[in-house]
Parts: sequence; C-alpha cells; structure tokens
Amino acid sequence: MKKLLLLSILGLYACTGTPTTEITGITIESTHFTRSGDVQEMDVSFNGKKIVLSGADIVMIRQMNDSENDEAQELLELRQTVMGADKEPQLLDVNFVMSEEPVENGIFIFGIETANDKDLAIEMFDEDGFGMVANKSINISEGNNYKALNLNALDDGEYVFRLKDEQGKELERTIIVHRR
Repeated sequence: MKKLLLLSILGLYACTGTPTTEITGITIESTHFTRSGDVQEMDVSFNGKKIVLSGADIVMIRQMNDSENDEAQELLELRQTVMGADKEPQLLDVNFVMSEEPVENGIFIFGIETANDKDLAIEMFDEDGFGMVANKSINISEGNNYKALNLNALDDGEYVFRLKDEQGKELERTIIVHRR
C-alpha cells in the first residue's frame, strides 16, 4: 500500500529501463524502490547529462499549515533583523542549473556546483513572495550536486524559490508548477 501511495505521489511508474516521464530538458529514465516503497534512486537525463538521484536527494515539499507558516515567517523576520534587513543580499557563490520549463510532473530537478561543502536552506514562497510554502535544509558537497523537489503537494502557479547559506548569501529563481 505504501508503495502504491508513493507511486501516485510521485506520478511515476517503477521500471528498470524505459523512460517513464519526459519533460523538456529532463527525462526520468527509471525509478527504483526499496521493499518498503521508498524511492531508492532515480535515473535522470538532465540537460544532456545522465545523473542518478538517491532517495536522500529527493526532498518532499508539502504545503505548510498556517501555524508552521507563521513560525517560519517569524524566524525569517528574526534572521533578517539580525543580519541587517537593510543590506542588499549577497549572491550565493554556486553555479545553479535548472530547467526553465514549467514543472508538469511534480518533480523539480536542479543542479548545484560549489567549491566547498555547504548547508543550504530552501525557501519557497507564493508568487507574491509573502506566504512561505516550504522551508527545508539540504547539504551540498564540494563539486556537482543534483537534487529533486517533489512539489506534488503544491497548487499550480508561480513560486519564488530561494537558496540561502548560513552567511545570508542567496540565490532566487521563479518556478512555475503547471500540471495538465
């Protein structure tokens, strides 16, 4: 049952060779599951490169409830106050790659290349930039890193995607979620 639920959440079919989901610039070649139904790894063609995403590289994003959103907003305001909200944010020193196409299958895949190991925060906001819909931490290793966000819990629309490091340096992009 858990495997069936996970399959429906990801919108993928378990297979071992033929493409299951294709998006412009991204092809999910196959998905391998553990016996308990968790994603073990996903083979992906991303911007012309073959990559393997482990289950740990796939971050589940869920819509935050009102109390979680309020708490996240308070922490964000506190962080901005401590770091000096009047300062212009510095650009995060990473090479970031993502598809410019809308996310149609619920899986947003991106690449980050960095010279140092980093702990980064992923923040996502509604299109107005006021309502936080996600707040997760990820670890990035020196070199190339590929991550996937499962956005199936989010409504269709535009979202502000922000990566931040511990020093307050950030990178911001717009993600369009559009399921047909």
